[in-house]
Amino acid sequence: MNVIRSGLCSVTLRTEPIDQVARLVAECGLRGIEWGSDVHVRPGDAVAAARARAATVAADAVVASYGSYLFAAGPPADGEAEAVLATAVALGAPNIRVWAGFGVESDSRAYDSLVHGLTFFCADARRHSVTVGLEYHGGTPTTTVAGTVALLDAVGAPNLFTYWQPPYWRAPTAPGSDAAEVADLGRRLSHLHVYEWAGAEDRRPLVEGAGRWSEVLLATRAVAGEWSGDRYALLEFVPADDVAALHRDAAVLLGWLDEIEAR
Repeated sequence: MNVIRSGLCSVTLRTEPIDQVARLVAECGLRGIEWGSDVHVRPGDAVAAARARAATVAADAVVASYGSYLFAAGPPADGEAEAVLATAVALGAPNIRVWAGFGVESDSRAYDSLVHGLTFFCADARRHSVTVGLEYHGGTPTTTVAGTVALLDAVGAPNLFTYWQPPYWRAPTAPGSDAAEVADLGRRLSHLHVYEWAGAEDRRPLVEGAGRWSEVLLATRAVAGEWSGDRYALLEFVPADDVAALHRDAAVLLGWLDEIEAR
């Protein structure tokens, strides 16, 4: 079975500087950071990448991933993919999160372009021993497990995987159906984005999702396959972006992970 490590998406603390994000990770006892490319480590910013890498080490944590927005708005602009990859390497990130393009339909030229772009990007990333993870997200080809698996198969890259997060873009889902999605993704699964929402942008304390997350984490723990490293359960979007809420939710997540490891 795989080990699930705790972590934080830096986008959870967009208004905080790099050093403060890392310090809070240490305070909360979390083990990994997915540094976002929107604020903290922008593509091509080697200074920010070096600072985030050093801050992560100082926090006794690891860089779990580089959370990019590559392909979210369609084909990358000139040099964008190269900048994302170079920044991930400078950051020491073993994985890059990418998107599958909003509004892209599976039988369209845009989808063919997405497959083409992902194929080449994954090949470049593989030369640097970097994996690539698709954002599991509504409004994109990864809205469902079936759509996600179809895109993974179309690209066919051995270093392309997918994240999972609660599908808030659908009607409320039962814990069992969420765990089933994780099991169905199986060997294609990389990391989890962890939060509890009652609806779009209705952020709730993580403990309210105990039923959901106990089953999802157990299903993740049981997944075998091609992902060779640890999987990270990365906290994201705590209520009101509040530091106190982060401390509270981190304690809840760590408790769940301890329970799973004790089984």
